[in-house]
Amino acid sequence: MSDGSNGDDRVVVEFPATAGYRGVGRLVLGGLSSRLELPLDRVEELLLALESLITQELAANTVTMEAFAATSGLRARVGPFASSQLADEGVVRVLKPLVDDVSESDGPGGYWVELGVSAGPSGE
Repeated sequence: MSDGSNGDDRVVVEFPATAGYRGVGRLVLGGLSSRLELPLDRVEELLLALESLITQELAANTVTMEAFAATSGLRARVGPFASSQLADEGVVRVLKPLVDDVSESDGPGGYWVELGVSAGPSGE
């Protein structure tokens, strides 16, 4: 991920892990996506990937999301999760077709998943 020092847009948001607050993450990613002028299908796929992640068991009562927008695309780091999300084949089957890349790291408080989409059409 970028540190934002080269002019990229970076947003960090923490919100309750309850269903009523999931729209906060969607709103943030949707806003950054519009700044990049991502195609609508890419925005919808990214939001679906985010939604499928934040319904999983988290390590805390809150979700933290770091999102970075650059000319090449958008990246979002989400967590912390109580267990590895990419070890779950069902989660991987959902995420892989929706985003250009997905990775996971063990970080502060648990596991973190990073999603990335390019600024071009799906599959570029």
